[in-house]
Amino acid sequence: MSRVVVWGAGELGGRVARAVAAEGRAVVGATATTGRHAELRAAGVTPHLGPPALQADDRLLLALPGSERQIMAISALVGQPVPARAVLISSTGYYGTPSGAVHEDTAPGDDPHAALVASAEQAFRAWAGDRGVILRTGGLYRPGRGPLQALIRRGAPPAGPPDRSLALVHYDDAAAAAHAALDHPDPHPVYLSVTPPCPTREAFYTAACVLLDLPLPRFERPLRRPLAQYDVGRLRADLLPTPAHPRWQGALVPG
Repeated sequence: MSRVVVWGAGELGGRVARAVAAEGRAVVGATATTGRHAELRAAGVTPHLGPPALQADDRLLLALPGSERQIMAISALVGQPVPARAVLISSTGYYGTPSGAVHEDTAPGDDPHAALVASAEQAFRAWAGDRGVILRTGGLYRPGRGPLQALIRRGAPPAGPPDRSLALVHYDDAAAAAHAALDHPDPHPVYLSVTPPCPTREAFYTAACVLLDLPLPRFERPLRRPLAQYDVGRLRADLLPTPAHPRWQGALVPG
């Protein structure tokens, strides 16, 4: 079996690294600090500080958070061997504020954040070519991390319209999809890594505020257009047939 390199072995990448190591495969977990190295080593993952050195038969998961960091990382990879498979954890932020049916071929949004996500994906495609797979991942959550914990810190929901869909996915399901993408024999170039049905901001934050005994949320003017409906048929067919966490209400579990 080829070596797996996880660059960004944190919450998401660390899950994938540990799962691959549990299969008895060689795994390198590259991080920006040594804070997770003892945990990785205990799981059978070889920790590495800083950018990894790639080999042509490697399989790479690029799970660094933030499009700017991803662009810098891809620049650092230019000149290295392109691995047999490279998987990028991207974001549904690519679509901006979408409306109606959303699928892998939906055009990117026109706001600055969407443009930055698209730029990172373009840089990745230019480097990885047809060996690259992009997972556009929704908002990640687990007990103790995610939009509920952000609400606890702020004391109120972030500004925004009530009728915007929140694309959510549990860390475990996102990690399972990434794990499968590393080994799929003939993957599509892009997948939506989301778990529908997605709540509206009004539904999620109203339920969260009731749970936390916070004042009911107040929202900006509604968008008054069809809700985004994320099509995950491709994900279900190839990478994640059955999510372990199918209900968005799981994001309301405190840490």
